[in-house]
Amino acid sequence: MFVVRIIKSKINNVGNLLPTSSRQVHNYNHLYKNISEDNVKVVICGESLQFPNVWLRENCQCKECYHNSAQSRILDWSKFNLYVKPTHVRENENTNSLHVTWDDGHVSEYNFNWLKFRSFTPANQKKYTETIYKPKNITWHGKDFSKILYKQDYNDILNSDAALYDWLHMLSIYGVALIQNTTPSETAVDDVVKKIGFAKQTHYGSKFVVQHVENTSNVAYLSSNLQLHTDLPYYEYCPGTNLLHYLVQTVSQGGDNLLSDCHYTANYMKENHPEQYEILTNVEVEWRDVGTEFENDFFKLHRAPVICLDRHEEITRINFSIPQRGSHFPGPIELVRPWYEAHSLFWNLNHKFAAKFKACSGDILAFNNIRLLHGRSAYEDSSDNVRKIIGTYLDWDEIYSRLRCLKVKLKNEDGLC
Repeated sequence: MFVVRIIKSKINNVGNLLPTSSRQVHNYNHLYKNISEDNVKVVICGESLQFPNVWLRENCQCKECYHNSAQSRILDWSKFNLYVKPTHVRENENTNSLHVTWDDGHVSEYNFNWLKFRSFTPANQKKYTETIYKPKNITWHGKDFSKILYKQDYNDILNSDAALYDWLHMLSIYGVALIQNTTPSETAVDDVVKKIGFAKQTHYGSKFVVQHVENTSNVAYLSSNLQLHTDLPYYEYCPGTNLLHYLVQTVSQGGDNLLSDCHYTANYMKENHPEQYEILTNVEVEWRDVGTEFENDFFKLHRAPVICLDRHEEITRINFSIPQRGSHFPGPIELVRPWYEAHSLFWNLNHKFAAKFKACSGDILAFNNIRLLHGRSAYEDSSDNVRKIIGTYLDWDEIYSRLRCLKVKLKNEDGLC
């Protein structure tokens, strides 16, 4: 892409229009030389571990420093000494704990399992991240969709913590999961939401109905082809997960679901089309929705790249919707054509890698709205052939919270809380 090289050359010389440096991980090595040996060393289950004095003292679990029922730190920071030192350290094998006496006279006790789960080794930190913080994502190509789509029975979801945990876990890993044999009621999806947390309220309400509506204010409410997209990219805090209950599925040809894992597509672009990937991760565009719902006017705008990254260059969110991208382009004019070329490549690749299937009446399809693109093929709508979906949104905060609660309840591992 000769044009992109020219643009990138101009960008490097004029104002750094692609702010790649803003995502660089800070280098903390310069701090280390000012830090002396300030750790307590302890051997737990044969593993030699180190814990900083300041961290140990702040995380004392006694009733003066920690409120057990609230699970909150209550020590008085105005009296906290950052340079606290231990005067005596001993291990108590009978209570499986570490006792530390500090130079201010305070005595702390730490359970070995509690310490090990919070230790500073890369392996233990990785374990904590993937078992408690967030399960690691696994990307997929559409040809493997039947292998990765996890299915669970509706009644099992409502009545079994183990079934709910497994379903949520697989949803978090692959970004998509299915509930089958759902009660044919417009409130059936509400019971699933209640088992997890709370629905995400938007200007479409806490629930919405997807079916053919003439003169609609939303193209999703037509029976025509619905292009691949993410829902509500114009929200700064976008709904994390979409739950669609297929109350009635059309028996006509069409109405097929399309799903594409954008993490797979983005990784492919990063490796094979790095210049276009760089544009989609750096250039902000404007997402927009204007209209009226429930007699409430709204004018939503949000600016963000198609592919949003964190400081570790990991994908945090995908924004993509041809109908809901604003006509105002907030970037420099030189980037317009390169951006459209990168956008078109992203669209084509997602179609190439997408899975196609048709949900059945009684299915609840759940998918990660900030990871997957979803769409639908056109279908016939008539008085004797309808298609009706009850939809709602769940934030990932609620899903991850429920996963952690179920993990503690079911696994009963020491040191988790």
